[in-house]
Amino acid sequence: MKTNKHLTLRLVKGNGTVQARDLVREFRYSPATARSYLSYLGRQDLLQRLGLNHGLTGKGEERLRYFDVAGCAHPACPLCQRQAGSYQCPRCGYQLATKAARLLPERDFLLAVRHAGVYCPRCLKLLFPEAQALLLGIPREH
Repeated sequence: MKTNKHLTLRLVKGNGTVQARDLVREFRYSPATARSYLSYLGRQDLLQRLGLNHGLTGKGEERLRYFDVAGCAHPACPLCQRQAGSYQCPRCGYQLATKAARLLPERDFLLAVRHAGVYCPRCLKLLFPEAQALLLGIPREH
């Protein structure tokens, strides 16, 4: 899943500052893509350089407050979908209630491996990988 500003700005606020390696770890970006994305957010005046790290600017804090109140423009943003009470599968349109969402463990089937994540119960599409599900606070299946 493509990361959006909302998730990245929440990560920066939660950590205080971030480096490209934090985006690599959280969102599985390549190092070059992570550096490019931080630079992109810097050009929009949402992040500022603090030595080797990047921190939120005043505009970045304001944008994050706006996202928390009104939601962001990205229709598949999991944080904004959670405010709506459900996650929508991009493939089949199924509405999965946020309270029903569970992080499934990795499972090795005979011909394939199902990686840990949240899956659509109707079409079995991966909605969120494990790292993103944990960031969203989705509980693990018991």
